[in-house]
Amino acid sequence: MSQVFAIARNTYLQTLRHSLFGVIVLITMGCLAISPAVTGWTLDDDNKMLRDIGLSTLLIQGLFLACLAASGTISTEIDDKTALTAVAKPVSRFAFVLGKYLGILLVLATAHYLAGIAFFMAMRHGVLQTAAETSDLTVIIFGLGVFLLLIIAATILNYAYEYRFLPTLLTLAVPFLGFSSLVLLVIDRDWKLQTYEVTQTMDNLPPEAADPAAFRGLISFRPLPGHQQLPGHRGHLVRKIWQGPLSEADQRYLENLSPSLQWKKDVGFLAQTARKLQGFEIFKAALLVYGALLVLAGLAVAVSTRLGMMSTFLVCLIVLGAGLSIDQILHPPPGETVPNWLQQASRLLPHFQFFWMVDALSEYRVIPWSYVGHALGYAALLGLAATFAAAALFETREVG
Repeated sequence: MSQVFAIARNTYLQTLRHSLFGVIVLITMGCLAISPAVTGWTLDDDNKMLRDIGLSTLLIQGLFLACLAASGTISTEIDDKTALTAVAKPVSRFAFVLGKYLGILLVLATAHYLAGIAFFMAMRHGVLQTAAETSDLTVIIFGLGVFLLLIIAATILNYAYEYRFLPTLLTLAVPFLGFSSLVLLVIDRDWKLQTYEVTQTMDNLPPEAADPAAFRGLISFRPLPGHQQLPGHRGHLVRKIWQGPLSEADQRYLENLSPSLQWKKDVGFLAQTARKLQGFEIFKAALLVYGALLVLAGLAVAVSTRLGMMSTFLVCLIVLGAGLSIDQILHPPPGETVPNWLQQASRLLPHFQFFWMVDALSEYRVIPWSYVGHALGYAALLGLAATFAAAALFETREVG
């Protein structure tokens, strides 16, 4: 295993120093940074478009980097005969391929982490949908401001110590932007501590909802000063953000606690507000996008043992497109049938739709952690299978 880890470390550092890697990551972060300004032209909730574009950008970045890393560390080394140095030593070809795959996963994790921070800051800032809304200075200072300081620091290190600019900038960005994101998790746009809850003011607590046990932990009632949890008293209905949006079934249950129309409106407003705050659900969706990248990385490694960079990219792009649309192909409109050969061929394709949660987020669904775990396990198995296929293809490849 020490040989595998050594190859993985060398692959990671080799790709991290590649100038094209830094260019792709910076372009991705730049696109995510300006996305709040270019998504404010829809006729619906502009933040939905911002979210969908952000997740798509994470996926496309990973596709490019997986093909770049796989081709640069496998296909190029085979063509340049440098792979012979490794396989001529007491290192099995499977260990060589596995080390390359693990190194590429580390590369994708680093890029996904940095782009994910930019995505989080873009979502935190949000789209300014009305003239009354103002920019979020906390995001500008701890996002753009910190990144400009990192650019200055990387420039100084490049000039004084001849450090390479892009790798140095990205290396500095990993801890400092991570710290900035933690700060933004603690403070809100008004420079106050985050409460991570949604509240709805209500004037009179109905008698039927005076018992806290009736809420089943879905919401709670917070009385105003001088009031208590008694019928007719005033306060706030509270929903913790970490609980996710209220499901339709839970909303109906709460609304049916009282025949009061005002109570039903208050619960409805609370549920509607909670559904618009999908921080944890977006985090799960971004994590599932990385699961798709596990599969794409394995596929890129397998294809790179035989083909060059452009061919690897085209194959991965075709498989990704087919994997995203396979559910629509296998479930045609009523009256149409799917050929048997297509059904059998679909078994060989990875179902990337399992990792694409845009539809679930659009319908304000809660993504269970159990589903995230099963999907990532599915991705790990597919990635391992692709690695075995890559080792089989590489076993008969002439590298001398």
